[in-house]
Amino acid sequence: MARVLEKMTTERLILRGINETDATEIVEWRSDPEVYRYFKSPHKIPVKEHFNWYNNSYLQNDMRLDWMCIEKGTGKKIGVFGLGFGTDSAEVNYLLAPDSQHKGYASEAIRCLLEYAAKKNAIHIIAEIHKDNDPSIRLIRKLGFIRERKEGDFEIYGTSGG
Repeated sequence: MARVLEKMTTERLILRGINETDATEIVEWRSDPEVYRYFKSPHKIPVKEHFNWYNNSYLQNDMRLDWMCIEKGTGKKIGVFGLGFGTDSAEVNYLLAPDSQHKGYASEAIRCLLEYAAKKNAIHIIAEIHKDNDPSIRLIRKLGFIRERKEGDFEIYGTSGG
């Protein structure tokens, strides 16, 4: 079973809803110590844990939407970008393959998500980033997010309107 999400495209990317066939890549990216050290639950995940999340959490939550990001030219899967919706707000989240970082893909994909969130009437968008994740902090600030507050090891950045 998969959730059908609106397919979106940018200049270089295709974003389509995640599905069960994406597990290998998601688990590989999520299990990289340089990636997971910035997560709230920093550990390598086994495929079983991913499928448990996918089937029992993700598919059960209509307010959480995740897209697989694919390079148009190569068809290569390069990351997962998502939105978690509240009443009039949304939280952006992302996981980019280490070999696809520093190429502008995250900026391009997040801009696409921000447009989507605006169409869904999300007034305030936030990003929750580990305080030591300097590349992600630079990215989100470049996209116009402003630091709002700190919660433990995480900083909350938001767009105007909140």
